Amino acid sequence: MLSLSDHVTINIDILTTEIDSEIVMMDVDSGNYYNLDEIGSVIWRRLAAPLAVERLCRDLETLYDAPATVIEQDVLALLTRMEEKRLIRRVA
Repeated sequence: MLSLSDHVTINIDILTTEIDSEIVMMDVDSGNYYNLDEIGSVIWRRLAAPLAVERLCRDLETLYDAPATVIEQDVLALLTRMEEKRLIRRVA
């Protein structure tokens, strides 16, 4: 399980494109397709360079009107699912 202190970035082996401001991805190895909604796409773009999960959450607090605890919970859940599907990776 990811924590706020972890640093993550996108998996550069995943093919991506943007359609109507949403990210569509394909894992060539598994043949699976994924798509991210608008907020997920904002998160994906911010992970182009390694970023601390906590910093990502603080950045999102400036963009969206939601309590910090809700943002943290939602971001950790999304990133955990993305890590399980090998869309992102942890970095030192």
